Amino acid sequence: MLFVISLLAPILARQTVYILLPVGAALLLASALLSSNNYSGSSLKALLASPPVWAALLLAFWAGVSLVWTPFEGPAERFGKAAATMALVAAAASFMPLRTKTSNLNLLPIGVAASAVALVAITLLTAPKYSVEDILDVSPLGRAGLGLALLVWPAMGALAVRGRWVMAGGLGLATFLACFLAGAPNALPALVGGGIVFGFAFGRARAASLALAGLMAAVVLVAPLAALATQVVWPEHSPEFFKHLAFWGRMIASDGPRTLLGHGFGAATWGVLGGYLPPTTPRSLIFQIWFDLGALGAAALALALARASLAVGRARAALAPFLLGGLTASFVICLLGPAAEQLWWLTLAGLDAIAFALVMRGQFRKRRPVLPIGLGARPADDAV
Repeated sequence: MLFVISLLAPILARQTVYILLPVGAALLLASALLSSNNYSGSSLKALLASPPVWAALLLAFWAGVSLVWTPFEGPAERFGKAAATMALVAAAASFMPLRTKTSNLNLLPIGVAASAVALVAITLLTAPKYSVEDILDVSPLGRAGLGLALLVWPAMGALAVRGRWVMAGGLGLATFLACFLAGAPNALPALVGGGIVFGFAFGRARAASLALAGLMAAVVLVAPLAALATQVVWPEHSPEFFKHLAFWGRMIASDGPRTLLGHGFGAATWGVLGGYLPPTTPRSLIFQIWFDLGALGAAALALALARASLAVGRARAALAPFLLGGLTASFVICLLGPAAEQLWWLTLAGLDAIAFALVMRGQFRKRRPVLPIGLGARPADDAV
């Protein structure tokens, strides 16, 4: 349900992703409680003690505190839904078996391949035309494309570490073609960015994870300075490519010290929806973190991204480049927007986190272990 139905159903109906992820995660939790042999209670403790999760909890805590001074009422409900979704994802990831069976691991590339084929077929049959509202909120086909841009990386990693490089390459090519035909906003830049980091990390994952951690943290923390510099260079009419950044620079200049505190969770989104902020307001997650949560929220986001990169870089050598590529794709989507501000995006990101946990716990031997003659009273288990 998580890796096949949840990828296919949103192509036809955008609301299904909100239903399928909680149901699939709840079934996973129920099965973990019924199967005591596959679950270790230390997994949840280890997850909660990991630095990336601590940084994410700090970000969530500060977002909750900022509801005190946010000027709108809607963000409180959005925050509750987002927090509940992330808590469910964390529980599902920690309650998964310590070793993923190959039969379960295969569901991830199967789901990605089926979704790519379905996305191409529906795009060619319907030839959709997007309205302004579809572009802002992202159409069902666009959402499916962004989901593919996220999940294709752990899916390719699951194939490559078992020696199926041709299948992994074919899956990546099919995903790129599907996203190109569907016109998914920011999916292609995310795939390209992930591909660049994957190529750099191949054979040197630890060094790549350090470089990526520093780059992502620097982009988050230095972004307001870049906006101010753009506003200084073009105080009146900036080039089209820099218009959002220049607008942010003018906002920082007018806000002053308020930039360090933030306007409260959801202020940017509800400000645009209510007409208090113009349509030229940046829709990047980095802008929203700074505008809503200020310097503390940005520092927590930078710490979470950096620690996640370092954690992924410690994965097995054959798998780490794919996971670093997937982390880069997620960051590019958040950097460009508009998907990063939406609740459905958090749901897709949660599904991606479960996929990362699934693959990192996989059993990756390429062939059955062979017992010496005369040993073993029963055939060896299939650990392929």
